[in-house]
Amino acid sequence: MIFTEGKCPRCYSIIQIPSEQEKILCNYCGEGIDVREVMETVKKDTVVEIMDKNEYNQELVEVLEALPGMLDYNDGIEKFKKETYKEAFESYYNKHYKQYMAIDRLYAASADKEKFLRRMVNQLVETERMILTKAERSVRESRLINDNLKLTVYMIPAMLKYKGAAMNGLTECVVAGWQEAFPKYQISKADFHKINSGFRNKLCYITTAVCESLGKEDDCYELNILREYRDTYLRSTEDGERIVDAYYDIAPSIVKRINKQSNRDEIYREIYAQYLSPCIRLLEEDKKEECKEIYSDMVLGLEATYLLQQ
Repeated sequence: MIFTEGKCPRCYSIIQIPSEQEKILCNYCGEGIDVREVMETVKKDTVVEIMDKNEYNQELVEVLEALPGMLDYNDGIEKFKKETYKEAFESYYNKHYKQYMAIDRLYAASADKEKFLRRMVNQLVETERMILTKAERSVRESRLINDNLKLTVYMIPAMLKYKGAAMNGLTECVVAGWQEAFPKYQISKADFHKINSGFRNKLCYITTAVCESLGKEDDCYELNILREYRDTYLRSTEDGERIVDAYYDIAPSIVKRINKQSNRDEIYREIYAQYLSPCIRLLEEDKKEECKEIYSDMVLGLEATYLLQQ
């Protein structure tokens, strides 16, 4: 069998390519890749090595122009739900896959890689600022909140999924640069699996965010008692199951929007004092229906504040 030395198009590690196989696994990132795709990477890497300044600048301009378009996914807000997020994320990733490859090629050919990453982030931030400046004052806030959400649950996780040589550094720069430009709204770096697993927390999604803000562990008393309540009581009743399903759809967006507030820790403390602490006391007294009323009031109040008024 004949082997050709090349680079994995996902992580850019040096690998040996068996010419007689159609599919292989990268020894470094573990991703399944098509041999033809790897061979194409070999050709492109050769181009990178001999890429002159004009060629580099031309491709750089194309990448910079396309970068802000990664936030142009308005359907992504609607589809950030349990039933539709996975499919929406895969569609987003496949749409921008070639852009990730181009970013990695330029990163590999850049003499100053840190400068290259900063230039990417500056393009993204400055374009957002320009769009906000031109927008009506009444829609600027909601636009920025939506773009924060798309950045957090689509753009950054998709870059991390690609696993290219540039992506870890680029996502870190994006988080730092975006928060410096828009300090009122906090974003975080998380991959698809971490975000998607948040949906499985169901009733405890908001409670988890509150407990994290208060420095409590994931297996703390408050979370455990509410999870048990969800699994042993609410799911056993038709009305309770309906509450869980309705909450399941909106809780992730509520938490995302609270996290973008500069006083989010204060908000979480208020939620704990006004809703969660009384709810837990009722469960300790075996007053499950009364607990359900308080939790429903919390969800309706937070929905009205952080979703319906945007």
